[in-house]
Amino acid sequence: MGLLFMASCTNLDEREELYDTVTSDNFYKTDEELVAALGAAYTNLYGTFGNADNIMPLQEVTTDEMVVPTRGPDWGDGGHWVRLKKHIYKADDPRPTGTWERLYKGVNTCNRLLATLEPLGTDASKKYVSELKALRAIYFYWLLDLYGNVPITTDFANTEPPANNTRNEVYEFVEKELLENIPSLQKTGPNNGETYGRVNYYTAYATLAKLYLNAQVYTGTPQWDKAIAACDEIINSGQYALMANYADNFKKENKGSTEFIWVIPYDEIKATGFTTPLITLHPAQQSAYSLGLQPWNGFASVQEFYQSYIDPAQNPGPKGLVVGVGLNGDMDSGTVDKRLSNFIVGPQYQADGVTPLLDAASDDPGGNPLVFTPYMNELEPAAWRQSGARIGKWEIYKGGTGNLSNDYCIFRYADILLTKAEALARKNGWGDAVALALVNQIRTTHGGVDPYASLDANKFLAERGREMFAETTRRQDLIRFGKYNDAYRFHAADPVDNLGPNGINHLNVFPIPATQLNANKNLKQNPGY
Repeated sequence: MGLLFMASCTNLDEREELYDTVTSDNFYKTDEELVAALGAAYTNLYGTFGNADNIMPLQEVTTDEMVVPTRGPDWGDGGHWVRLKKHIYKADDPRPTGTWERLYKGVNTCNRLLATLEPLGTDASKKYVSELKALRAIYFYWLLDLYGNVPITTDFANTEPPANNTRNEVYEFVEKELLENIPSLQKTGPNNGETYGRVNYYTAYATLAKLYLNAQVYTGTPQWDKAIAACDEIINSGQYALMANYADNFKKENKGSTEFIWVIPYDEIKATGFTTPLITLHPAQQSAYSLGLQPWNGFASVQEFYQSYIDPAQNPGPKGLVVGVGLNGDMDSGTVDKRLSNFIVGPQYQADGVTPLLDAASDDPGGNPLVFTPYMNELEPAAWRQSGARIGKWEIYKGGTGNLSNDYCIFRYADILLTKAEALARKNGWGDAVALALVNQIRTTHGGVDPYASLDANKFLAERGREMFAETTRRQDLIRFGKYNDAYRFHAADPVDNLGPNGINHLNVFPIPATQLNANKNLKQNPGY
């Protein structure tokens, strides 16, 4: 636009009246104009989920679920991926820093828009003010979860550098903002064209359900009844239902899912940022999928997590491969959990499905043909190029750009069912019959495996992991179950540390970025860093 402007302007001394200045006097009059204004607060989300930059690696790579190994010269990146896995992350590491900046960009955009819309006071503007405040509360919910003691900033005109609020204060702010604005939000279902991808009544209650589920971690006080009530607002609405086919939630054309409470409507051309094919596939697979960009051979699952989908009686073969898992992660038949389609394992082929793909640069023990094995020889410095089951949860379709057009679901109905089940079990004991029924509903519908006869904490956590793999819940879940600091593959048990609030290991929250501390002397670093 700048080049066009320079080319078309020859008389810079001319003074003409400007007609393209947007003010509250000549804009924000219709629903269309108000929705257009809201766009900036939502487009920020495209850089937050579905890629390697922000929330996903913090919630997944730090757990027993996912890993980004150093494969020789690839993915070394100053060691910060290894530090995430080992829980030795630092205040100047790029992922905690980038996520903080992205989330506060969302907060500040909401504040800027609210500063314009709130003074209007029109009937048309009021519902959008409530939507923006609910969206801002969700941004603060993520900040609360990841960093704990973050500043609450709501006044766009206030330029005074803010100080930390306590985690309890942020929790109370998020709850208050959501409850106050829920009555003004629209009660639309999963495929409503007007609110698809926007915060509605049920999005706000899904956020409250997750907030209350983790309240004991955040504040020291459990809120099981509140979590159950928030889930029931969604369940009893009749708007949502489990998809009969689990994989349909994640296919390219997935807008029709009855499980979608809130999504990011990605598009590989117009709304990019969903880069799962690039971060997980091997470079040789560019031709197999006819991708516009060459993949980077990074993110993979941890072997034990992959094997949690498999009945031990099936006898996994060498290096974790198992009978029943077809090429490119497709399921053949048998008792293997259908959700093993979350992964890509085994021999990989060219687009014809017959010609083996070759890994010309490979010195893996398996040789030249490209074969993904769940087994990974080491985290660093020379993880095998073909090691690790790859992320196949979202359909990687042929002819794509490398970005996906699949919509990414932030809050999904199955998660709400699991949230209610857990809250019931923690309130009444793991023998709660309703909790067992909810878990078995998901197991049988999505997994296609036999229902549990009984439930305990370990079974539940494993089931939650199988259902929600790669949907940015695992770190939160492990912390709630007291297992985030345990030993698991590539992660030694974290040292005992009582510096955090409520005697919780300080590693359960990330450090406040060094760039923020240097720029704002009113901020204090989280304990332990």
